[in-house]
Amino acid sequence: MKDQEDQALARPCMYLTKKPNAARRGVLRHTGLLGVLAVSMSYGGMSAFAQGATTSGIAPPPSSAWALQIGKPAQLPKLELLNGRPWQLDDHRGKVVILEFWHSRCPFCMKQNPLLDAFFIEHRSKGLEVVTVTIDKKKSDAENYMKDHGYAFGAGLADATWHAIYKSRKGLPQLFVIDRKGILQAIELGEMFPDELAELKRFL
Repeated sequence: MKDQEDQALARPCMYLTKKPNAARRGVLRHTGLLGVLAVSMSYGGMSAFAQGATTSGIAPPPSSAWALQIGKPAQLPKLELLNGRPWQLDDHRGKVVILEFWHSRCPFCMKQNPLLDAFFIEHRSKGLEVVTVTIDKKKSDAENYMKDHGYAFGAGLADATWHAIYKSRKGLPQLFVIDRKGILQAIELGEMFPDELAELKRFL
């Protein structure tokens, strides 16, 4: 039963097994409805996240109270980290914030997280904050994963509100870049390669 649940959770991770090329990533960063539809359809048809797109960026469905739309102020709920400490976006104004969704058994997350951690360690002195949210069902699975890898970035377990944000788009990992003024500047869906992560330096 547990294996079936884990496979169901990891399935969105497999949804982006083909790496988006540079042109597709440019579409995700800078365009709205047409770009989202093009990327979504290229991976097998229309998705729920395409339905939430607007001409000014990529947005979650209108019913979501927590908007993540490119070019707009980011709104995020409070997050309890695995170590029990609270995390909220307002406490990090003036920093560049990278938010990532992952799962402990997602193979693409396993490849990206070491790169993200190294990027965080290298640039946190420049005002970079990295916070991640796992969609694991069991807190112990997430805690063991973080302990085994010794990552420096913070991680919290998704509750219903964070799950709603994650489910508004397809694929794992999901990464969002929020600038020093609290504006969402980029959305990355699927595994990022080292050169693509390095490109995020332009936001610092």
